[in-house]
Amino acid sequence: MRIGKSTFIYFASQVSLSLAGFIATFVIARVLGADVLGTYSVIVALIFWFNIPALAIAGAINKRISEGEKQGKYLSAGFAMNILLAIAISLGIVLGGEYINRYVGAPVNELLAAILIVTIALATVMNALKGQKKVASGGVLKAGERVIRTCAQVSFIYLGWELTGLLIGHVASLGVAAVLGVLLFEVRPSIPSIDEFLSLIEYARYSWLGTLKTRAFGWMDTIVLAFFVSSSLIGIYEVAWRLASMLALVSVSVQQTLFPEISELSANENTERIHHFLNEGLVFTGIFCIPGLVGTAVIGERLLNIYSPEFTKGAVVLIVLVLARTIQSYSAQFISAINAIDHPDAAFKINLVFVLANLVLNISLISEFGWHGAAAATTLSALITLVLGYFALSVIIGRPELPLREIVRQIFAAGTMGIVLMGISDFIPKNSYLTVALVLLGATVYILVLLAISTRVRQKSLSLIPESIRG
Repeated sequence: MRIGKSTFIYFASQVSLSLAGFIATFVIARVLGADVLGTYSVIVALIFWFNIPALAIAGAINKRISEGEKQGKYLSAGFAMNILLAIAISLGIVLGGEYINRYVGAPVNELLAAILIVTIALATVMNALKGQKKVASGGVLKAGERVIRTCAQVSFIYLGWELTGLLIGHVASLGVAAVLGVLLFEVRPSIPSIDEFLSLIEYARYSWLGTLKTRAFGWMDTIVLAFFVSSSLIGIYEVAWRLASMLALVSVSVQQTLFPEISELSANENTERIHHFLNEGLVFTGIFCIPGLVGTAVIGERLLNIYSPEFTKGAVVLIVLVLARTIQSYSAQFISAINAIDHPDAAFKINLVFVLANLVLNISLISEFGWHGAAAATTLSALITLVLGYFALSVIIGRPELPLREIVRQIFAAGTMGIVLMGISDFIPKNSYLTVALVLLGATVYILVLLAISTRVRQKSLSLIPESIRG
């Protein structure tokens, strides 16, 4: 399957995933309110922090399997290591339940341990699929998991189970998806030697900080916010963050698809093709984020009002978080490329700077400015990573060629869209359906203008259409 089509399929699956997540968040917000959503978000944040060691091993599985040698042995070794980690960490959660429950504000430690186990299982399966170049299949699987989770959680909400129902639905969907993912494997496990274990550990000892960096970017603010602000404000903040994250779907799809390809090219020392793929990826990294930044600046308050009026107070936070997500989308391409060409040591140093900066900025800015400080800390941390990632990659394989003209074209198309929205939004009532119509209108204007002025985007878009349809 060509990279472009694989990326498109993965992107389509991520759209489905985000749509399912939007529905779940919408129902939680409208039925249970920002307070319960905030508590649930803190629990999810804890899960992401607790499974960092296992995610580092999972990332190493992706890298080693993608290299094409001893795949079955790496698969077995990675699964064995993560099973042991899941048991050890979940046991610690159960034994330390008193402190966890006090922090969260609800007796959830046992369900939290169960979620951790199935989260590690699915992460391991997903990375094994990516290493086998089944990125599209993994994306469809993840989207299916999110749909199952949404259906289960919404059902439990209307049965009156509230927070407990959210957690049970979370456990069930992840478990089902992990089992289904194993059925998609082409690589079969084989008995590993000590060399495979050591090789995974060698890669993971650097890449774990990359996992920590990812979790810090997505969840450090939530963890720190829980010490300073109410659950309801955390709930509003998480809605803003999830809206911002939806705009990065193309970037994530490109990054996930290119990693195994660049990894293989690196093994063959094909630097020229690595530059080509990276440039292609950067063209499409901000294709949604850039218009999203303009759109949220114009109609962000209306978007948040869809959840309920109490969420509109997060309009400024939403704009700042979209900016953070846009910057992070570009930096993630550089860091992913550095890891793919087997320089986890360089990525380690960058990620270490990010994590320390993110922690210090979150604590200092949240204590001073509250949730606005959290959004600012996330943005500044992303900017630091972007600069460091670019210069590190320049040292390793030469300075990447940035598609600046394409980015300028995207900014122009987004600006045109913004002018149109500003011209009509004040005359349209703040109705949820009309707000969705405004979003669709803005997207249509942006896409038409971009296709008209960008030959490169137009040609790539046409290549995704089957020849039978193109005639």
